[in-house]
Amino acid sequence: MEKLQIALEKARASRAEAALGERAAKAAPAATRTAPAGRDALDEAWSVFPALDINKKRLEARRLLAFEGGPAAASYDLLRTKLIQAASRENWKRIAVVSPGAGAGKTTTMANLAVSLARQPDLRTIALDFDLRRPALHQVLGQSPSQGMVDVIYNRVGFDQHGRRLNRNLVFGMNDRAVRNSSEVLQSHQTEELLSALEETFQPDYMLFDMPPMLAADDAYGFLTHVDAALIVVEAEKTPMAQVDVVERQISEVTGVLGVVLNKCNYTDGVYASDYGYY
Repeated sequence: MEKLQIALEKARASRAEAALGERAAKAAPAATRTAPAGRDALDEAWSVFPALDINKKRLEARRLLAFEGGPAAASYDLLRTKLIQAASRENWKRIAVVSPGAGAGKTTTMANLAVSLARQPDLRTIALDFDLRRPALHQVLGQSPSQGMVDVIYNRVGFDQHGRRLNRNLVFGMNDRAVRNSSEVLQSHQTEELLSALEETFQPDYMLFDMPPMLAADDAYGFLTHVDAALIVVEAEKTPMAQVDVVERQISEVTGVLGVVLNKCNYTDGVYASDYGYY
């Protein structure tokens, strides 16, 4: 914690200087421009997170495919780019990933999206498992966390101790168990205080949230007031369109709708050339 506090003090002390430096840099010739003054301090703040211990081959068997790019990651990279464009246009930072029911693959989609974002070196992302009823992100990532996000929310452990870092710009927050009062936790003022603190301290470009199914309980619906938009994941040939309509309507009542992902589709019509044959 001492290392984190030192890094944070440096980051906060340099913000005013960074703002002045950025304004001066815009007026300077391109060849003389340098990185903002606060960037090194922010890099140091992110460096306190322990590195995620991963086995890429095992994770590929769990459908985590976006590590290296290429054909297997093409659909997630396209989703990443559409998210970046929409977020830039609408000034969105907090994105919930939801589904009407269980089994649609929202956790795998969120994890792949986060990993795809991590391949953009100038972007920082925090991805949190907020499905406190049936947490699965740690399983997708092949991890065994000793605490859960509820421990971070109630300040029983610091996020700098709990989070796990991939590369230099992606941090995952996972769960070790289900929580009985999950809806109350997600709608508590402690949760909003945590999110605000993470944004102030680590300044992520995006925060992604893996949420419980929308139609299973009120957890996700109650939490949507804390986010800027939601991405809906549906299962091809299984999720009824009536459920998609209900979920889209519920989301639009309280926040933005980023779009709908059709997951587990067993065929393509070649429209997007996803076989990379052109290249």
